Amino acid sequence: MTFEDDIKEFTKTIPEKLEHIDSEETSKIALITPFLRLMGYDTTNPAEVKAEYTADVGTKQGEKVDFAILEEGHPIIFIECKSATNKLSMDNISQLFRYFSITDIQIGILTNGVEYKFFTTGDDNNRMDEKPFLDINLLSLNKKDIKELEKFKKVNFDVDEVVSRADNLKYRNLIKKTLLAEFENPSDEFVKSIAKQVYDGILTQNMREKFGTIISVAVTEIINERVNKTLADAVASNEEEQEDNNAVEAEESINEEGVVTTDLEKEAYFIVKSIVSEVLDVSRVAMRDRKHYCNILFDDNQRFPIVRLHFNNLDHLRVEFYDKITLTSNGGKKGEKVDIEQLSDLYNHKERILSVVNEYLEM
Repeated sequence: MTFEDDIKEFTKTIPEKLEHIDSEETSKIALITPFLRLMGYDTTNPAEVKAEYTADVGTKQGEKVDFAILEEGHPIIFIECKSATNKLSMDNISQLFRYFSITDIQIGILTNGVEYKFFTTGDDNNRMDEKPFLDINLLSLNKKDIKELEKFKKVNFDVDEVVSRADNLKYRNLIKKTLLAEFENPSDEFVKSIAKQVYDGILTQNMREKFGTIISVAVTEIINERVNKTLADAVASNEEEQEDNNAVEAEESINEEGVVTTDLEKEAYFIVKSIVSEVLDVSRVAMRDRKHYCNILFDDNQRFPIVRLHFNNLDHLRVEFYDKITLTSNGGKKGEKVDIEQLSDLYNHKERILSVVNEYLEM
């Protein structure tokens, strides 16, 4: 099995374990120690993984960090653990701060067994950076998270490489968050910066508010256009690649069932996959087409619909969402049908789609 397969299997067990965890110690036993084993570390060997690692910190003698990963007798990673019942915060990392100040350690991890925050030294090499360069939640992994985690496996871990990449990774993530915040609610400074490049008049308060709205809409349109182009290119490439393999299957489907999956349905499918990729491995998203509608499903299971496409009438496109459902007489799910004018309108319902997927992930 690949590391991606292993981590996915591991994360499937987390929700059930969480129902029985009520302390830090149980979190270590049920979640954190098994995770370290998954990463290739021998938790039974104190020369490799030392629990309750002790060092003298300034005037405080004998302070202990929960775990230290050792290499040739020297610690290379400190891990501070909290209970899975607690949300991680800056208040939890004071001990890691103290260890960084008196040791040569360069990597610190704060975790509650579900969320893992990775820290390294900042501009001052003897002081831990206050912001994590990597923040991963095991219950909402994406492919990028998995690739980053794989670098911390014992067989792959190179402290110098991780530290050299940490600054770029941290600032890239912070810049993305800052830009997203500006796109959703542009600040005065951001509005002024953009407006002065396209508007020669006086930027009154009314004009600033007007440009703020225009900028938000323009950014959304740019993102949608780029995504739609990427998806259209992917559909075209996929069709070309699979044309020969699918020709017979498609012909049988049309002859026997009268079902034809349209380009519009395929593009909608890729848009939904793009949306849910924030919280879900897209390989778990499947499409099943029928004569009168097209289902997009979680784990290819009819009982777990994400959305249903009603695209037979091209002049009246409708999408059925399942964040609000009613049960039919035979136990099926009936969602809420919403009219859309174009495929990019699916992005306006992103929160509804993610809400359904997150509900399935928690089951």
